[in-house]
Amino acid sequence: MELRQLRYFVRIVELGSVSRAAKDLYIAQPALSAQLANLESELGVRLLARSVRGVTPTAGGKTLYLHAQAVLRQVDRLRRDVAHAGALPGGPVSVGMPTSAANVLAGPLIAAVQQRYPDIQLSLVESLSGHLRELVGNGRLEMSLLFEPAPPPGAAAREGGDLPHIHRVPLVEEELFLLSATPAPSARGGRVRLEDAAAMRLVLPGRANITRQLIDQVFAARGLAPQVMAELDSLSTIQAIVERGQAATILSLSSLVGEGARDRLSALSVGDPPILRRLSLCSPDIVAMGSAAESVAALVPELVRDIVAAGGWPGATMLAATEGP
Repeated sequence: MELRQLRYFVRIVELGSVSRAAKDLYIAQPALSAQLANLESELGVRLLARSVRGVTPTAGGKTLYLHAQAVLRQVDRLRRDVAHAGALPGGPVSVGMPTSAANVLAGPLIAAVQQRYPDIQLSLVESLSGHLRELVGNGRLEMSLLFEPAPPPGAAAREGGDLPHIHRVPLVEEELFLLSATPAPSARGGRVRLEDAAAMRLVLPGRANITRQLIDQVFAARGLAPQVMAELDSLSTIQAIVERGQAATILSLSSLVGEGARDRLSALSVGDPPILRRLSLCSPDIVAMGSAAESVAALVPELVRDIVAAGGWPGATMLAATEGP
């Protein structure tokens, strides 16, 4: 097995076509097909399924794609680390962030990387946690912040969760609040019952959103169904609807943007115990990180500690594993 064969295979999967990959790689299609056949023969498994729409990886092909990406990235890191041995870490580092986490962490992370590691080119990918889980799971991101339901009191989250080959560093637990233009009449002591929240008109993220799934699970466990007026994946649009008084929502305070946004909205704890989600820094564990990625991965928990300690992340509580000495 040769590195060029792995590069060829990865490009075929990414483009979904042998002919398109041949053009992209400036290789004759018969030669590329021969390389693919040699790879399948060596591994003893069919790697691609062909159809009129192109090619898709088989189960074996998906496994090879994941490992091939990891191997190729490791080779690239090896070259950079050897070439810059003794110097400050440098090179590209990709980090995924859900939007609400990016509201809090993106600016400080960019500033800290520029100050400490000026030779690192940081690439931030902002998206929904579900999409980021896929990107970090298949190795297309070196690391990603991911929201997940907080484990019950006394229970520890399983390493890797439902994603194989993933290493997790828990950072914070964040409370979700009922946000509305005016306080709910039934609120008592800064808290609203799940039953009362379920009776309110709500605008929530779509069902593919991890936070929405958590909200639905909490209500369903009590035999309740929230009255969802609309589903939106844009946090800024949800905020605008709530500020106009058209509906309430259940989100974290970190989801809000704009000066004075928190002062314009009522924020009430929902249920007892409150609804909590966990934010972890996740990375593939198939191969070791390069020095640049390791430096960024070590920087993230440090920034989280500083932001939470300074009161810059309302509703978030540092987890013991993040607190440090």
